[in-house]
Amino acid sequence: MKARAKSSNTPCPIWVQGDYITEPPIRPVDGAKRPVGHYIDKGGYPGANVYEISIETLCRDTGAVDRRKCGIFESDILLYETEQEIGYFIIQDTETAVDIINGEILGIADLQTEDIKVIGNMIDFPDFVEGMRYCVDTEREIPYLPALDVQITPYPYLKLTCLKCNHTLLSCAYMARHKDCGGYLTADFATKVYRKGEQKEKAFA
Repeated sequence: MKARAKSSNTPCPIWVQGDYITEPPIRPVDGAKRPVGHYIDKGGYPGANVYEISIETLCRDTGAVDRRKCGIFESDILLYETEQEIGYFIIQDTETAVDIINGEILGIADLQTEDIKVIGNMIDFPDFVEGMRYCVDTEREIPYLPALDVQITPYPYLKLTCLKCNHTLLSCAYMARHKDCGGYLTADFATKVYRKGEQKEKAFA
């Protein structure tokens, strides 16, 4: 089964992608037998790229891809973006996506590949839905977030402003709540990030 999960045998957990297995091959370096458990085999030289994983982070491959041809896995957060609107989907299982804004349930096969992009995963950002639902429930503008972790993207730092204490902080990753006071955070970027449609309007203004 093709899947992605977080390693449990590295100094810091990292995402690894490949075949999920429970009976791993022997180590090629010393011929040692690995115990039965939960592993991802990334492939390549037999037994060389095998990672023990935390099973609670296992996300199965849906077989679909986003507009960058990146694979889409369970629990992924997708940005839906056209020149007219934005939205966010959560991949519920290998066949189903849920629209966070209106709760609509769609088949993954019904998503328009050219309009969607994987921006994160619920395992890394478990409070993302809470933050977006707060915007919907309080009739606030839904933030445009083309990335939830800006450390691995060309985007600038996120600018998060607490609606409770009015404190503003810069962050490399999205958060829904201010840890100090518990208030909800509005999300933007330290430098303005334009959508495609906005860039066109600016260019022809």
